Amino acid sequence: MSSCIIGSVYQGFPLDPPLGLIAYQASSNSIKLEWWGNNSESYFSGYVVFITTNSNDLYTNRDSTNHFDKPYITNSTGSLPTIQAPTTIVTSKYTYQVNTLPNGSNLVLGVTYYIAVSAYSASKSTFSPLSNITNITLTN
Repeated sequence: MSSCIIGSVYQGFPLDPPLGLIAYQASSNSIKLEWWGNNSESYFSGYVVFITTNSNDLYTNRDSTNHFDKPYITNSTGSLPTIQAPTTIVTSKYTYQVNTLPNGSNLVLGVTYYIAVSAYSASKSTFSPLSNITNITLTN
């Protein structure tokens, strides 16, 4: 799919959630993420990546617009969003490589990680509902 327009499945929310999140093992200690986003909201800032070893961290209140209680990855300056992205009316594919956990520790072989992504507005300090939640176990 190169481009298409997808309407929000969450009518009434301030930001459309990412769609079709998938995770691949990029190396023995990193995970590559891919998803589709379509955020034309003027206050949209980018996407936030959530990763945890406890699935309940993500499933609890996943349709909320406040996810500050979930384990999220900050950007290189220590703030949100994890990934800055422009507003667009065309559905676009995004990728991100996870190399560390939100607490700074490295990913570990044999551990299952649960991952979700959310659209984020820095000016409104609000999130979209979470994307689908996917999981991956790192192997040799």
